[in-house]
Amino acid sequence: MIYFKLVKVFFKENYSLKRLIGSNQKQSAIKNILLGLLILYGLGSVFFSLGFLFFHLGEIFKQMDSLDSLLTYIFMYTTFLSAFFVIIRAGSYLFHYKDYDFLASLPIKNEVVVAAKTTVLLMMVYISIYIFTAPIIFSYLYHGGFSLYALIVIVISCLFIPIIPLIIFSFISLLFTYILTKLGITKIFGLVMTFALLLGFMYFSFSFNSGSDNPFLNQEAFLESISRFLPHVKLFFSAVVDQNILSFLLFIIIHIALFIAYLYGVKDLTHKTNQNKTKSIKRKSNRKITNKKRSVTWAIIRKEFKKFFSVNIYAMNSGFGIVLMIVGGILALVYKGDLQAIMEQFTGLNAPIELIILIAFGFLISTVYTSAISLSLEGNNFWIVKSLPISAKKIMMSKMYFNVLLSVPVAIITLFSISFAIEAEFMMVVIMMLVIVSFSFATSVIGSIINLHFPKFQYKNETEVVKQSIGAFLGMFTGWILIVILGVSYYFLSDLLADEMIMILMAIFNFVIFGLAYIYIDKKAESLFMSFS
Repeated sequence: MIYFKLVKVFFKENYSLKRLIGSNQKQSAIKNILLGLLILYGLGSVFFSLGFLFFHLGEIFKQMDSLDSLLTYIFMYTTFLSAFFVIIRAGSYLFHYKDYDFLASLPIKNEVVVAAKTTVLLMMVYISIYIFTAPIIFSYLYHGGFSLYALIVIVISCLFIPIIPLIIFSFISLLFTYILTKLGITKIFGLVMTFALLLGFMYFSFSFNSGSDNPFLNQEAFLESISRFLPHVKLFFSAVVDQNILSFLLFIIIHIALFIAYLYGVKDLTHKTNQNKTKSIKRKSNRKITNKKRSVTWAIIRKEFKKFFSVNIYAMNSGFGIVLMIVGGILALVYKGDLQAIMEQFTGLNAPIELIILIAFGFLISTVYTSAISLSLEGNNFWIVKSLPISAKKIMMSKMYFNVLLSVPVAIITLFSISFAIEAEFMMVVIMMLVIVSFSFATSVIGSIINLHFPKFQYKNETEVVKQSIGAFLGMFTGWILIVILGVSYYFLSDLLADEMIMILMAIFNFVIFGLAYIYIDKKAESLFMSFS
């Protein structure tokens, strides 16, 4: 059947291992092993952190005799995650997809193409949903007693819950895309909307104070209030709690009917939007063109800044940590008196607040991994970079400096804000700043080495490099591994040395890593550049 063939092709184009690592599986055994280990590490981190919190949440609800509240979390998180992915991806994946000209020329009905693309879009939604909700499902079944019926109903229901968010938010995505394309601000708005959705949800869901040390308990009132406006939540509860088969079947039938109606209703719309792609309004600029002499390094950095803000997925993934730092600095001033308690609540650590702050900065700086993927983003234009009379070392170090400039200034400003809130001593602030700067240099230069060894120049869109490449995986996780190394070192040295001395040693360790990596790039960058085809 042509539908299944299209699903297979679309899925392979977007999520195959070859697309992830940028080379053939048989020729990249080491890359495959590293990627597998990183995926296991990432999933393990998610399951451990979320699992611990939701297991504890299940204990609290069981004591309160309201364990079924966990079902609200399952349903609402599934809905929110679906809405987020759809509003970000539907515009480009359904209504303005790049391979329209090719697919339109084939003897395939448009509704079949739309159904296949929608299915692949939902596959990514399903992967995220099951990863996130698995700890909640485990907590519910563990504390309430295992039930095979409940497990089957919940797992199957999660396949249908995303359908209504898909229908609603795909049209919202299309509406915004159409209006803002006419205004010529699509890229900027898409980036702002993404951050607004994430920060908005974080604010509203964590703004309820429950007096508990589990941050997810704060979300109960918020999720319960939203779920009251969704009539199909009652069918879901009835199917799971009351074991009402009729409610379960009705839940499935309603969603299948809505999905079929959506596919037939949207097929002509996708054809029209792809056929008549809107054009942005061209604005005349009266600015005079001036020529300024700049160093090669600064010219490359400026180019990287332009690239960063011109690709939404790039700015969203590598810039979210920066946004959180800004928000954290503001919140530190707002919640000045309760800052220590808040940070201990979210981290679960009974440690000096300066150490907790450094850990938070470490995680956020690790999410800024442009140096691990910026060379790959040159794509088919890499031959131009390669042919320039600029050394490979200068190119890689310039990209590394861009990564540092992207995170360090914001981190320092945020550090000053937090230090003012906790009334930290001046010398401690200087030492913390030294640790943050050295950590950024160390992770950034490691990212450059990663990109030299795991480049990915062949891709259909930037998402494959930014989110799905082994460079992106390694770029983020090596920062986290460095945090673990520094944390373990602190644990063993805390009884021997003062905190200030340990932090100075941390900074020295980071700078040593930077120096060794710098020497490595100096020796290897040119030969590795020449090996890239």
